[in-house]
Amino acid sequence: MGKENNTRGKGRTLLPVACFLLPCLLSACLSPIALHRAVLAYDETVQQVSSEQLLLNIVRARFYQPLHFTKVASVAATFDFRVTAGVVPPEGDARGLAGPLFNATVAENPTVTIVPIDGEEFTTRLLTPLDEMRFLKLLEIGTDLGMALRMVGASMRLEIDGRSRVLYNDPARRPQYEEFRRRVLHLASMYEANHLHIDKVMFEEKWIGRMQDLRPEDVLQALEKGYAWGRAAGDRYRLSRMRVLISNYHPDDLSAGERSKLSEHLREWPPNDVMVDIRPGYPGGDYPFQGEITLRSFNSILEFLARSAVEPVEFPVEKDPRSGAVRHNPALTLDIVESDRPLPEAAVAVRYEGRYYGIKRPVGQHPADLWNAKAFTMLFHVYQMMVQPLNAPVPGIAIAK
Repeated sequence: MGKENNTRGKGRTLLPVACFLLPCLLSACLSPIALHRAVLAYDETVQQVSSEQLLLNIVRARFYQPLHFTKVASVAATFDFRVTAGVVPPEGDARGLAGPLFNATVAENPTVTIVPIDGEEFTTRLLTPLDEMRFLKLLEIGTDLGMALRMVGASMRLEIDGRSRVLYNDPARRPQYEEFRRRVLHLASMYEANHLHIDKVMFEEKWIGRMQDLRPEDVLQALEKGYAWGRAAGDRYRLSRMRVLISNYHPDDLSAGERSKLSEHLREWPPNDVMVDIRPGYPGGDYPFQGEITLRSFNSILEFLARSAVEPVEFPVEKDPRSGAVRHNPALTLDIVESDRPLPEAAVAVRYEGRYYGIKRPVGQHPADLWNAKAFTMLFHVYQMMVQPLNAPVPGIAIAK
């Protein structure tokens, strides 16, 4: 009997200890699990809303409706973890043994800030043309050159026999559109074959001096405006203005006179123009041309994609015989599926005026589906890139815009 009573005494001693430790363990387990799920859930929701909003505005543009964007400025969630413990009194033949009782709750209080994009921000992000430096960044993340030029290129102005000729990226102007597409296909084939140079080149020297004469904000503002710092003689540095050049040669291969002439061309064009110079005697030089590609605003990109699905529809254009191989050349820059029924298989889908519109989910390695998915992703990247730059302090040296 004494031995049995001793065992019961140990059970009564361990029970309060368990009632104290288990709530702590439950709280420690619940906190990271709830936080992990919440962070991923908010991230997925914001990404889905942004994608659907992007597609919805393409559909709005198709029906000549005003575009409207909102952004999730911040998401703040407060979590309240509560764990309670108790003891259930013995009942019946429990022989005096009490049972533990635990209860865990998690309360979430999210605060989401949604801000409409209007006023100056609307003008900057949607109506201002894409500049050449952002176009270069778009290519640096691995974007297909042909896809990028078809989407963001408004026109191509060429110099032919001393005369200027404009090729519009507009299916309504069929001969010009076909020629624009053939030139873009030629650039895409050279890009895939690693025969194309796309880089910033110096065309104007703005300042030479010692770095200690400058403040950090001077250097920051110069970089934001597309300038580059380089070493000059001794302890002096050179500030140069840069422009983007697409060519089939390296700029260092040119003579001093040719570089000077090239600099004159670059100085004359606005920042939303990208110079193209394909010369004979270099790879791809069998189909030479020189001029500049004018970039669209984001609003114009959405309108182009919206119109390409209705009259006049984009149509297939074959490459020039002098161009190399091109992996993908679909008729439509972005193919949007339209249906009177929901599109459960679509990667992104929206409902507008009783009809459903979606971007087809890529299945396997089908070229058309992959192109379409990548084109929509690139459109999302362009939208994120069109952000108003930070206002840097006024520099101590004069840097012209």
